[in-house]
Amino acid sequence: MDYKNGIATFIMPHWRDENDISKKYLDETLENIFYQTDPNWQLVIIDDLSPCKEARDYLDEVKTKHPDRIHIVKKDTNNGPGYCRNLGIKWAYQHGSPIVLFNDADDISDVRRLEVARRIFVQDTEASVIYSTFKVIDEDSNIVPMSNLTQSIVEILEGHQGHPPQGRNAWIDIGTEKGYTNLTSATVVKTDLAYKYPFPPEKVSEDSNAWMRYSAGGGKFVYSGEIPTLYRIPQHTAGSSSRSREGGKHGFYIAKARVDTDGFTRACEIALTNGKIELEQRDDLLIRFYLKLGETLYRENEHDLAQEQVEKAKLLDKEITKKIITEKKFDSWAKL
Repeated sequence: MDYKNGIATFIMPHWRDENDISKKYLDETLENIFYQTDPNWQLVIIDDLSPCKEARDYLDEVKTKHPDRIHIVKKDTNNGPGYCRNLGIKWAYQHGSPIVLFNDADDISDVRRLEVARRIFVQDTEASVIYSTFKVIDEDSNIVPMSNLTQSIVEILEGHQGHPPQGRNAWIDIGTEKGYTNLTSATVVKTDLAYKYPFPPEKVSEDSNAWMRYSAGGGKFVYSGEIPTLYRIPQHTAGSSSRSREGGKHGFYIAKARVDTDGFTRACEIALTNGKIELEQRDDLLIRFYLKLGETLYRENEHDLAQEQVEKAKLLDKEITKKIITEKKFDSWAKL
């Protein structure tokens, strides 16, 4: 594919109820896409059966204003953002678009996002996934101070400092050392890789699951700190976050643990099939994954869920689990 001159595709899941503030978010998101310094792009918006007719009609207005730029897909079922992204990826693949940029409808891309990503793809022909850091903004687009962020978000930002996961086996570092690393709206992927490894049919952590398989399948990850995305987390108003969709914080983390485990396990199987890891490595990697996931859950005060991960690790090898816990000083929370 022509990564230098081909038309890149922004992919945007969309869902809105009667909340007018979501329209404001969408307008701000669209504005920065139109401000891209690289003008060679198109946008596919996939409406996930929004219950608000006004919201669906507004998409038609946007399409009418920019018929050559914007394409609308209206679904007759509600399946979640991962399913919507898969439809957008399929559309991009069928239309020969070499690059897809994921962009949720309330997050704001840096205006140089496509320009920088395209430059990296051209300079590094092996690069398959490019991700950047992000800044958290509230409902009024003000930067949220680090002290107000949840520990899981802080952990992601910490992972971007020093040595962000990069290279062909980034999934190992992400799964066993860093935890969740690349925010969806800060991720750019070669279309053929995204098409090969679709998002799973989940509404929580579906992106993390896909990133693991992208990497294990041979996708080389590249980090760029120069194009930070603005990631919107409302501070004073209710939103349609995956946490609320899964019945609150605890339900969210139950689902996250399940989907992340599925992603890492499947990544191990892909790497085994491709000869990237040996069979004897798998259990060691899984032990390290469970303990890292447990650490993340513990930071969110999900202590019982965290301990469940320790028990899973112990079932694979109790002595190795104990050794890693001691080395990483997890023994302050992990009960042996």
